[in-house]
Amino acid sequence: MSTNASGERNATREDAPVVLVVDDDEDLAETCVYWLDAGQYEARVANSGEDALEQMDESVDAILLDRRMPTLSGDEVLEAFRERGYDVPVAMMTAVAPDTDIVDMPFDDYLVKPVSQDDILEAVDEMLARSSFDADVREYFAMSSTEEALAERDAEELRDADELAALRDEITEQYEAYEPVIERREEQLERLTHINTVIREVDRVLVDAESREEIESEVCASLAESAAYSMAWITEYNERTDHFDPRVGAGTDVERVAEESAGVSEVGTRVKDAVTANEVTVVESLSEAHRSAVFGDGDVGESASVVIAPLSYREKTYGALLVYSEREEAFGEQELSVFGELGERIGNGINSVEQRQLLLADTIVELEFRHTDRSDPFVDLSATTGATTNLKGVASTSDSSLTVYVEAANVSGESFLEAATTHDDVADVRLVTEGDPSLLEVTVPESAVNTLASAGATVKTFRVEQGEGRLVAEVAPDADLKALARAVESAYPETSVLSKRRVERSVQSDESFRKDLEDRLTERQQMAMETAFSAGYYEWPRESTAEEVAAAMDISSPTLHEHLRAGERKLLQAFMTEVDEDA
Repeated sequence: MSTNASGERNATREDAPVVLVVDDDEDLAETCVYWLDAGQYEARVANSGEDALEQMDESVDAILLDRRMPTLSGDEVLEAFRERGYDVPVAMMTAVAPDTDIVDMPFDDYLVKPVSQDDILEAVDEMLARSSFDADVREYFAMSSTEEALAERDAEELRDADELAALRDEITEQYEAYEPVIERREEQLERLTHINTVIREVDRVLVDAESREEIESEVCASLAESAAYSMAWITEYNERTDHFDPRVGAGTDVERVAEESAGVSEVGTRVKDAVTANEVTVVESLSEAHRSAVFGDGDVGESASVVIAPLSYREKTYGALLVYSEREEAFGEQELSVFGELGERIGNGINSVEQRQLLLADTIVELEFRHTDRSDPFVDLSATTGATTNLKGVASTSDSSLTVYVEAANVSGESFLEAATTHDDVADVRLVTEGDPSLLEVTVPESAVNTLASAGATVKTFRVEQGEGRLVAEVAPDADLKALARAVESAYPETSVLSKRRVERSVQSDESFRKDLEDRLTERQQMAMETAFSAGYYEWPRESTAEEVAAAMDISSPTLHEHLRAGERKLLQAFMTEVDEDA
């Protein structure tokens, strides 16, 4: 999730802003990197002023700069940056209380240690937003940050209290000169802070939640507790009644709101339209009855509105999030973008916990499909080449495509590669190993495997022999089997369900898993992995290098890597076999 020119963070990291962290305290610097990474920034570290000057280039978007560093101080580094023409925003960080010597320093924010993750992320968020402001307005906010830092101290403690008074006069003059612009920018920064706070709160919920219910209730509670919103609830489509029924909410009596607004077309119809189109929408004209149901009988006014965000993961929709606000123009372009992102993130989070529950369930449901629809590239490639293909593994890509690993028998790998390369429905293909069968890596935007994965199912086997396919998928016992089958058959009409059965899983104990792994590893492989683990080789940042671990074992570094790679492969082999047998 990157930050755009307006300051709100987007879903992709391809253009993530670069933050240079300059601090001789290596632990704090690494902690800041961890925080920034969680905030979806790209962070770089310099542990000295000299290192900072060497690393600085045009790709850096913001700087966190420690003032008190040996040899070359932060003040000197900042001066050097400005002399070299870098106008990138800078936040000074120090454990020393500020004094009036900072009044004329060209920084944008001032942080007094100890700092928290929120301190760091909010400072970077705001600095990046300010960087798009006009120079005079940006200077106003920089001076205000300096004044706020100095205001924390008593006037008699300052070297020159008159300098602070002069700074305040200059801030007032600047404000009066640019009042309309500054007020507009202050509103933008306030909205930015609110938006990013919402994103972080939802992120925390998604990381910690263990069930769909927990995700939904925590998200609604978090949004309803915000001063900007009055109520939040999540609704799900009921096929039997053809209505969206409430699942959970916070901020008011959700059941009462749903009941009193059931026949209100301005909300009910818009929810259905938003989910069908998978687009965020806003309802700004709420009926008096609906406003009363949501906000009570108080004087709310006609400015109340609701944003509707579909909760989706790939092709699967889990319902919609509805968030109400009494503010005028509560849901501008920035907010709509963020709620669209939140809907996707919540949908992704729900899918993740469902997949986790599927892996841990004692009982699962297997669906077997007969699949001969040649609009599926795997069926078509088998029919075209005469190959027998078997699914070996699936990996998600950054978009909605899937990378599928398939074995192709009865044809050469090169001939299958050639057919796949020219196929309209194959985005990318690579021959991994030639043989009989050959292994190929095939990336496809659409296939029955994609459809099932998007619906929350796990495809266990997919064998196609000369265009005749059999596919077995696993789902949780409480999954909507009719909806899943309908999704596949709608996308691929020449597909039908052959069987449905419940399957009990056998569970291997931790002890037997470890024993099985020990039987697979050689003595040197096990010793290498245990030594590397104990030495902190697998920590981040690493506590020991490969060379240090190798020296402890009195072997060469290449030999260590050979043992580790072989051991890690066997560990993954044992784990994946365990998952396949238990899933």
